[in-house]
Amino acid sequence: MSIVLAGLSDLQIACYIDDVIIASHNFQGHLQRLELVFQRLTAANLKVKPSKCSFLQFEISFLGHTVREGQVLPDPKNLDSIKNTMPPQTKKQVRSFLCLTGFYRKFIPNNTKKAIPLTNLIKETSKFSWSEKEQLAFDSLKNCLISEPCLSLPDFSKPFALCSDASKFSLGAVLIQEDDTGFQHPVAFASRKLGPTEIKCSVCEKEALGILFAIALFKNYLYGSECFVYCDQQSLSRIKTLKDPSSRISRCFLTLQEYSYKIIHKPGRLNHMADYLSRARYPSEDSVSITDIHEVHALNSNCTEFNLSSFPIEELIAKQKSDSYCNNIKSKLVSNFQFSPKSPKFFIKNNLLLCYREKTGRHDSKAKLVVPQSLVQNVLQLCHDNNSVAHSGLSRTLKRVKVNYFWHGLYHTVKQYIVPCHSCIQRRGFAKTSKAPVQRIPSTDFPFQTCAFDAVGPFVTSAFGNKFIIVISDYFTRYAEAYPVPNIQSSTVARVLLDFISRHGIMETVYSDRGSNFLSEAMMEVYQRLGFSKRHTLSFNPQGNGLLERLNKTLIDTLSHLVSETQEDWCQHLPLALMAFRNAYHRTVEETPAFLLYGRDPVMPYDLIFSDPIRTYSDKPSYAQQLENRLQSTYILVKNNLEKSADEIQKHQKPFPKSKQICVGNLVYLHTPKIKLHTSKKLAKQNQGPFRVVKQNSL
Repeated sequence: MSIVLAGLSDLQIACYIDDVIIASHNFQGHLQRLELVFQRLTAANLKVKPSKCSFLQFEISFLGHTVREGQVLPDPKNLDSIKNTMPPQTKKQVRSFLCLTGFYRKFIPNNTKKAIPLTNLIKETSKFSWSEKEQLAFDSLKNCLISEPCLSLPDFSKPFALCSDASKFSLGAVLIQEDDTGFQHPVAFASRKLGPTEIKCSVCEKEALGILFAIALFKNYLYGSECFVYCDQQSLSRIKTLKDPSSRISRCFLTLQEYSYKIIHKPGRLNHMADYLSRARYPSEDSVSITDIHEVHALNSNCTEFNLSSFPIEELIAKQKSDSYCNNIKSKLVSNFQFSPKSPKFFIKNNLLLCYREKTGRHDSKAKLVVPQSLVQNVLQLCHDNNSVAHSGLSRTLKRVKVNYFWHGLYHTVKQYIVPCHSCIQRRGFAKTSKAPVQRIPSTDFPFQTCAFDAVGPFVTSAFGNKFIIVISDYFTRYAEAYPVPNIQSSTVARVLLDFISRHGIMETVYSDRGSNFLSEAMMEVYQRLGFSKRHTLSFNPQGNGLLERLNKTLIDTLSHLVSETQEDWCQHLPLALMAFRNAYHRTVEETPAFLLYGRDPVMPYDLIFSDPIRTYSDKPSYAQQLENRLQSTYILVKNNLEKSADEIQKHQKPFPKSKQICVGNLVYLHTPKIKLHTSKKLAKQNQGPFRVVKQNSL
């Protein structure tokens, strides 16, 4: 089932063996996800039995738990059988009971200490003897389960707090969160016994161990945000000002330096939950140390919900009426208020507030929807998170938003949305400084005059048997094609080139690296027969084909946002990654590659909320004539932009030390990082030579 539903975990669709659970925020989104699951099941020829299915439930039983909004509890069906459970008669029965309580241990405060008499009973060296202390432990664990304990699901938009405490023999901790009324809900309990050496520590050192134990155990909840730690040792609340603390306390707090926390003194009589976990009286105080890790994960912790259906005009009008900014603009329009020359030109059309700008840009004169604050999040999701755009950067997302939409503070809103984007942060890298002056590639005058191609991979073998991508890009329009292939042999590369030429024509010049599959005799024959010039980069210098290297990184980053955890579906998402790149604003040519090639903008999912057509055509000759005129003027601008971009790069390039001049007749060594098979890289001689320079081809 995990293979059938691969890639749907981000849509709150989870499965375990043959059980499937679907969670949604609203009815419409739930129906869309149900339809998606049914499509996957149909494609896999799987059927479901209606009598075993439950739809549109607000509370369900799943994997032995009852899950409802904001809460998770043990399944009452399992608890009914526990109420009448008789005391175990053998070690095997004791072990079975401990497995049951261990499964629900996150609901049992201080489960470890309560179970000590029973865990001692199942040791190989101990004889089975059921006494009063074992009966007390058995009853205590059973009562904790049948009392229907309840834990709250964590809300990562609110701060967490920790209560920790230490007694003579054990440590206790509770992770809590306050609701809107100030009531503290437990999220998880934890406890452990102190070891023989730890028992000998001072009270202050035990409390420090308790804080270290609590924070380290719940680090998944606390890392990256500030939390409050409550303990009953007042001296630890001033730990940063203590003079000469003991080495054990110092080590504890040095370990916790990566966390942001504040220790607050809370007397034991007020620190009820943690104090109980560490000080409750039990029949046995054995030195066995058992640590339980309890985690409660919300189904909607990191998910984004999309609705790609366009908004009805009536709904847009209603949203604008309830928005203060839109109402303010409408009031000013009615009173003939004089707006600032820099502000957009607002107007009302069919009761809908729109605007445009009086600039020379292609999209400036287009009518844009003034987005009410309640719909800003929807627009940002469509223009940044959607599969068709695949988490583009700030500049491309801004351009995409500005085509159809406007709201006050647009730039800062988009930036605040993208900078903390979890998926983007996972792929964000750091720019590397170049070490040599930038060399200019000869300028091009029209589309597909000069192209470059490269191979990317290997990736995980897809369902179609593909492991590589052959990428081809045009230097003039920046338009790109990508072909998933099972291998990158010369025959495969030639087939891809022929497919590319059949749609875009023969190029004058083609760039690639020095891969043997690009420079083989068969490929050189292909180049010669097709009639274009073949040029290649220097060895071990991929920067020489910078256009393709940057495109490869963009495609890989885009695919990383789309693929499932197994990554076997990358081949299916490649067309979406290409669509996102082709329709994204390119800073060098100051247009989208798709427009430069086709002379029009394809309709994208983020155009569905609102889109106002720029031009209409009466007949095909009229369209052809206007298209020709538009492309001619655009190509002139593109050529100027390419020249301007190259000049800007060289102008702002940092100065580098003057390189050594190599002249004809000099003796030189050739740096070749490649090593022979079955030899050590540390002992290899990576510089070959000497060689005498007989001709200088470039600076």
